[in-house]
Amino acid sequence: MPETKTKSIVTIAILSVILFIQEEMLTFLPNIQLTVFLLVLYSKKLGFKKTTCIVLIHVLLDNLVLGSFNIIYTPFMFIGWELIPLGINTIFKKVEKTLHLALLGVLFSFTYSFVYMIPACLILKMDLFIYWSADILFEIVLAASSFLSILWLYEPCAKLFDRYEL
Repeated sequence: MPETKTKSIVTIAILSVILFIQEEMLTFLPNIQLTVFLLVLYSKKLGFKKTTCIVLIHVLLDNLVLGSFNIIYTPFMFIGWELIPLGINTIFKKVEKTLHLALLGVLFSFTYSFVYMIPACLILKMDLFIYWSADILFEIVLAASSFLSILWLYEPCAKLFDRYEL
């Protein structure tokens, strides 16, 4: 049965809210979040276009709620998260095994963190080594939480997507 526009819009809206809410609920734990896991899941199950819409909504909501619409950081946040659906739907399209997706989660976590270094180091003229040495522990935590969440949650959640034809 072909998907209706209404179902597509509702699916994107609900999944965007889930992405945003989980991140807000976990803010008390620095860099422990399900964002990478959810973007990998959405990318595999919904494809590039729908996941890109979800990323855009997420970045706009995140910046709206945090009051941080900043011409320096907002585009890099979008690019950092957008690399997940782009990578999953192009060069990593054939990756299906959960362990391999979890390893990609580590790659995407570090990639997101590195993209975020660009405005700090190039535009704001921060020293790259000082920034990286202050941030490396947080990057490792993000990578570990991404790896574990994909490893433990990807298969059951992928089955839910298939079951409800999202």
